Amino acid sequence: MEERRRFVRLDTRLDVTYHVLTSGPEQQGIAKDIGGGGVCLFSEKMLPTGTRLQVAMKLPGREQPVNFTAEVMWSEEYEIISKTEQKRSVEVGVRFVEIAPKDQEAIMQHVILSMKSPRSP
Repeated sequence: MEERRRFVRLDTRLDVTYHVLTSGPEQQGIAKDIGGGGVCLFSEKMLPTGTRLQVAMKLPGREQPVNFTAEVMWSEEYEIISKTEQKRSVEVGVRFVEIAPKDQEAIMQHVILSMKSPRSP
């Protein structure tokens, strides 16, 4: 499969809160990775391609979350199996549709600075 991303992605774990724009309750989730064009997050349920979400994501060292509207590009169910439990989850890839320039810049700075800093063993 050909890689079509325009931005580098950072493997991360960031707290997110989101809800489907047309309806639905607020959901808590975790961003799995992040880049300048979008985010991959963990969800409890499948979200159809094209679904619009309002998302608030907490970045380390920043008091206010970054806020953006995103569009679901793909959604894939998978199963996590460990020695003690078996759990289902969904990965959801979203692209930024509407994001304030200051929030876009905060995301890019987070990605760049995280990639520059040495990782601890």
